[in-house]
Amino acid sequence: MNVRLLPWAVFALIVLLLAIRGVPSGKAPGIPPAAGTAPAQGIAAGGPEIRLGPVEMREYHDDGWWNLLTARTAVYSYSGKTVGASDVVISLGERAVVKGGRIEAPEAFWNLDRKTIELPEGGRAVREGGWDAELSRAFLDLPDRILRVPGPASLAGPGFAIAGNHLVWHWGEGRVTMESPRSRILPAGLRPGGARG
Repeated sequence: MNVRLLPWAVFALIVLLLAIRGVPSGKAPGIPPAAGTAPAQGIAAGGPEIRLGPVEMREYHDDGWWNLLTARTAVYSYSGKTVGASDVVISLGERAVVKGGRIEAPEAFWNLDRKTIELPEGGRAVREGGWDAELSRAFLDLPDRILRVPGPASLAGPGFAIAGNHLVWHWGEGRVTMESPRSRILPAGLRPGGARG
């Protein structure tokens, strides 16, 4: 077991023991889930869970890189080792290449073993300097620092806008690729949709 997960495992064990101690033998607790915290489609049904809200979860890497997930509500599934969250903001560390980089989504599923995050309803990626992307269903590979959008996506930055398919953003390298791109150059200070930036 990773030493960094030991405090979480101890906390989870204490919560589980308190829950078991409070339930009379042979009876299941009759407490319904809180509003807005029903198990989401990416969380395996059954087995013990921890339901939280609001949530702030930070993942540290050995090289000093970190990712932060904040959410209105979250469900941690023991059996699937996944966190399903709603109204999510994912901050991608603070290295110069992604300074101010974040991803906003209505829903996210963080697989702690695989170190991946799925955004089943897509979302929006923003970065300092006026970069903005609209994403369909997307996947983040945290160890490789890659965001993949297999479907349609659009990207806008200072003076340009691009739309296409299969966006791949290597945020660790500062490189973006896209299939079938359609682009336009915008007048200085004009953002997509005609708004001044």
